[in-house]
Amino acid sequence: MIYKELDPPDWDQLSTVSQRTADEQMPYYLRRFFGQSAEVDVLNQLCVSTGGIVTQVDHLLLHPYGIVVVDSRGVSGRLQVKEDGRWMRRDSRQLVDMPSPIAVAHTQTQSLKAFLVKKVRQKGFFERIEFDVLVAVPDLDAIEWPASGPLAGVCNADQVPRRVNELLTNYRSVQGRPGLLVAEQRRRLAVFFCAKHRAATAVAQ
Repeated sequence: MIYKELDPPDWDQLSTVSQRTADEQMPYYLRRFFGQSAEVDVLNQLCVSTGGIVTQVDHLLLHPYGIVVVDSRGVSGRLQVKEDGRWMRRDSRQLVDMPSPIAVAHTQTQSLKAFLVKKVRQKGFFERIEFDVLVAVPDLDAIEWPASGPLAGVCNADQVPRRVNELLTNYRSVQGRPGLLVAEQRRRLAVFFCAKHRAATAVAQ
């Protein structure tokens, strides 16, 4: 089920066509595959804050075994990933460092988890569910990967639903039992997130 769509776009902030395209692509794929799902619930463009710490998540997926944070990257030009995990962007024929989308997504996930622990106050509960990260890019072929190959958590936007279903299948197989986040708990958590959400532009003011 889709619990939250995108906020109205601020086109002035979306400076490139690729960024706009990426922002539009991901909700489409999530709605197409999970709009009627009984197992996966979706919140797009979530922004919550507590104690002066703002957590922004491009796409949040709730499923019986936990939470998936999807970082949607609209990047233009060629990218390169080094063997040590550093990300580089080609700018005017030069390679310049850029923040690792995977590291950014993991930071968002930890911040979100801290928010939940503080606000929901179910002691130990969020230590017992899974938190996963996926980075969606417009075109994997535009990335020059290290010799070790593409990073497991990075995929094209249209591959995200398949990756999420693979996570579900794996957790179901490994744990051998139903997940802790049953449908009613996911609904209450999604409603809670929606109630706490503030548009990123409003938080910045």
